[in-house]
Amino acid sequence: MEQVKDIAFPGDVIAKEEEYLSGRNTQEMDGEVISTVFGRISRDDKSLTISVDTSKQAVQIRRNDIIYGKIIKILNKEAVIGISGVVKGKIIVSVNTEARLKLPIPNKTMYSHILTLGDLVRAKIISTRPYYATIFDSGLGVLKSKCTVCRSELFLEDGKLHCRNCGRIEQRKIAPDYGNINISGVNNE
Repeated sequence: MEQVKDIAFPGDVIAKEEEYLSGRNTQEMDGEVISTVFGRISRDDKSLTISVDTSKQAVQIRRNDIIYGKIIKILNKEAVIGISGVVKGKIIVSVNTEARLKLPIPNKTMYSHILTLGDLVRAKIISTRPYYATIFDSGLGVLKSKCTVCRSELFLEDGKLHCRNCGRIEQRKIAPDYGNINISGVNNE
């Protein structure tokens, strides 16, 4: 029987090859099954396949909607979020659009204490024409980040982001649940 569980971002490891075979919107790499899209993880225990299902419904993003996405570009005084999902009621719906995020800093060489390229973020839409978002309200911020030197995952230890690979300590505007996120299709906030 097929079950629908967690939500996956592109690049997330969703299973080991010995557990499941790669299905829709996934690929096998180094013994792991990796998601290639944002969507709900679907496990079929009969055929032992794991897939990622994307939503095909049209979604209108509105002011104050909570979004999930990845920092895909840093400009002079703003960043661009590639939006992957938006909270609608109690579910997270897959979308594929972008929003701008104003940075309270003078130039792009000083942004890394707030966020950096590739960071996964939770943000709130503050304007819809064009989409502008903020990560500076409570409950918002970076959910997952990588070291700017060696690109290994950063872990929250003693209030600081620490790279276990190279020992670097970095700073971001982190969400309260940084590193402990289990994004699911149901919003329990």
